[in-house]
Amino acid sequence: MRRICAQCVALIALTSVPVLGMWHLMSYLRSEKAKQLTDRFITLDEITIGVVLTLLLAWTILVCDAAIGLLKKTKTENLAFIRKPMTWIAGTLAITPQVQPGISTAVPTQSVPVTTLLSPAIAAAVLRHVLARRRHQVHEQLSPDRLTSDEARALAHIVHRSDGATALKDCNVDLLTDADVVQVLRAVERPASTGSVQPAPVITEWSAVVQIFGYPQVMSASGDIAVFRKKRSLELLTWLSLNRDRSRRTAARTALWDFDVNDSTFSTIVSDLRRGLGELLPTMSRDEWVPITFTDHIPLSAQVVTDAELLHQALEKFRANKENIDELLTYLGWIRDVPFAGTSYSWADLDGSTTRLVIIAMNASREVAEWATANNHALARDIAVTAGLRVMPGDEELLAMLAVS
Repeated sequence: MRRICAQCVALIALTSVPVLGMWHLMSYLRSEKAKQLTDRFITLDEITIGVVLTLLLAWTILVCDAAIGLLKKTKTENLAFIRKPMTWIAGTLAITPQVQPGISTAVPTQSVPVTTLLSPAIAAAVLRHVLARRRHQVHEQLSPDRLTSDEARALAHIVHRSDGATALKDCNVDLLTDADVVQVLRAVERPASTGSVQPAPVITEWSAVVQIFGYPQVMSASGDIAVFRKKRSLELLTWLSLNRDRSRRTAARTALWDFDVNDSTFSTIVSDLRRGLGELLPTMSRDEWVPITFTDHIPLSAQVVTDAELLHQALEKFRANKENIDELLTYLGWIRDVPFAGTSYSWADLDGSTTRLVIIAMNASREVAEWATANNHALARDIAVTAGLRVMPGDEELLAMLAVS
């Protein structure tokens, strides 16, 4: 009788082992870390879960065998039958303390961002690859998708780790497959998805336009040009006009500065931005151009638009009705040079802004040039071809149209 009771107690104790292991697994699956199970990367937690599941399966089989043995074996055979499974279970129990901490959520683990471990040479190699892909996208007319906030932040960290122009020119190091680097490289290759992009708001009126095709400048509807005392003010305004959906102070500071800029310095830039716009159009107060907020949000007035937005909207009107050619020709005539000519806006080249702007201008110039050639409209063809060659000098298709004339 005592032997049977001892065997039953041992069986209950053995049964508690897989139950406890399942409880640990369920706790992990309900945690935030469980989201990593669906990505393409194999982590230590995933390996740990595989080991634990294997042990649980072994424990379950041994417990079932022990239970069957209690029912079928004689009293003298029961103890001998259980000793062998208990030997295996005791061995696997020794592994349990090493496995459970890997899936336990009680103690958070400290991690170091992978971008802080990148050498300047590796970071420069990543940037060189990104710029090469952007140039390829321009020539192939492949409009890239916009980077998300996380992707833009990861790219900015990689920029901070690079050594600048010298490293970009001389680096011949193979790329690593760290998580942040892979995230950026995949984002660069991702094409723009027309189904997921929200339609641009219709521009009915505007007070100031940021002319991006050429050296950036801000022009009023009457043709006056804004004057900024600091170059960063113009760059910040240009960035805000292209990133209205993510117009946050932290995002702007990360994109425009390679270092942690002081709050006072950033406030001075914003103040000069308001002053320049206020002097351009005194009928609006300075705070209307860039409203004062006490949050991270830094909104830009809807009265400020870009020439790229106007050009794209005019192109859509032209595609719907060819009689809307005059408005499109006006904005094609505004094109002075390649986007951001004469500046060092590295964020525009890396995040795909320059690529998307060039593609918009080239689509407009080619479609107008083809229409003008078919309808013997020499003036429209000359304006379109000239605008396209300013954005992409040496384009063979546009040069062929020019030769025909």
